[in-house]
Amino acid sequence: MTTLDSQSDKTLCHLDKHSNTELNEIPSDCGLPAGISPLESRVAGHPSLDKERQTIGMLRRSDGRIFKPVVKPLLGKREISFYENLQISKNPILLQLKNYVPRYYGTTELQIFGRRVTFLTLKDITDGMAEPCMMDIKIGRRTWDPLATPEKRATEELKYAESKRTYGFCITGFQVYNVSSGQLKQFGKHYGKTLDAKGVVEALKIFLNISPERPPCRQLIVKLLSFLWKILLFFRAQRLFRFYSSSLLVAYDTKRLRHYLRLNERNSNGPGGQASESFTSANSRASTSGVFKHANDEASNSVPSGTSRNRTTERVHFVKRSFSLSNDCETSVKEKTLNRSGSCSPDFRVGGICRTHSYANNFDDDMIRMKEDYDELLHELTSSSEEKQNWVRINMIDFTHVFPAEDRNTLDLNYLEGIENLIKLVEMFLVSKDTTA
Repeated sequence: MTTLDSQSDKTLCHLDKHSNTELNEIPSDCGLPAGISPLESRVAGHPSLDKERQTIGMLRRSDGRIFKPVVKPLLGKREISFYENLQISKNPILLQLKNYVPRYYGTTELQIFGRRVTFLTLKDITDGMAEPCMMDIKIGRRTWDPLATPEKRATEELKYAESKRTYGFCITGFQVYNVSSGQLKQFGKHYGKTLDAKGVVEALKIFLNISPERPPCRQLIVKLLSFLWKILLFFRAQRLFRFYSSSLLVAYDTKRLRHYLRLNERNSNGPGGQASESFTSANSRASTSGVFKHANDEASNSVPSGTSRNRTTERVHFVKRSFSLSNDCETSVKEKTLNRSGSCSPDFRVGGICRTHSYANNFDDDMIRMKEDYDELLHELTSSSEEKQNWVRINMIDFTHVFPAEDRNTLDLNYLEGIENLIKLVEMFLVSKDTTA
């Protein structure tokens, strides 16, 4: 098997054999074997598994592997060759590239609709995500390769023309879970083809859960940029290939985003604000002494960060005020409701209820907030450190049109233009005050 380093054929499609092909037989009635199901999130308009139309779509296995069908033999062999050779290459540039592509497990053969079909077996980028948001972004103003016919070139030039002309990339589809309602919305390739320059920005806002009422989540934006910057640096160094019609698959977990948005809201409202009434502070009303002791212990520990130390001090003062006000209010109510004989008047119970359910506080809202904080606390306790860190992911995908560079002294400017402009748009959400307008 030839390597990408020494590949002389510009189509990159020669394979001596599929070196690691897994064979799986399934019935001719297309009953999928246990653990394998059609892939629900087809953000770039991939066809679904349809017996009547005889279309073969992407599949997913319960262990987090994706099966991508080889529909067109020439293009499929080219992509398999790319992945196979990437596994054995010792070239430092290609070793770096492996960090940005899906994990490759070889190929799998299934018999579907009476014919044997080869699938690329790849790692699912959303594996482990509770509410995965995904966007397929095709990079490059030019999406046709050197072997394209004039008709193919003309067709490609018309696709996503406005977006590619303005930014050097296009959005071919995405799905997003609304952070407030949890509702899933999907936007297919037909939506992407209608986007002009302004529409691309709006699509990014929808995908990133940005609205006039909800500013960009800094944690999400920074993580996205950290991936994009690394891929940018790779393309500022690699001169071996030209990537045509290749995409970036962007994914993040809305459940994790919701945690950071609530955390940011709580911090922005300050320790005395309503948003700072976390599950812990809510419980402090039920068990003030325990939390007060915990807060004092926390304040007595040496904290290296000034911000953390100030936040701890503010929490202690807040608990002290709550404790003091609680005692003062209770003493005042008792003094007013005790009669001369020392017995308690009928109004005492009413006074207690009014103190708990005052007009200044909405009890139902407090209960909802406590439940949300409790769910958030459980999520924090049950999530592994890897899940907490790995909730945003970006993979380079689609390598059916990757060709060796004719001039290895030049960069892939077509790809560079697209990713540089994408980074500029994402950075805008980090620094601009008008991104939600």
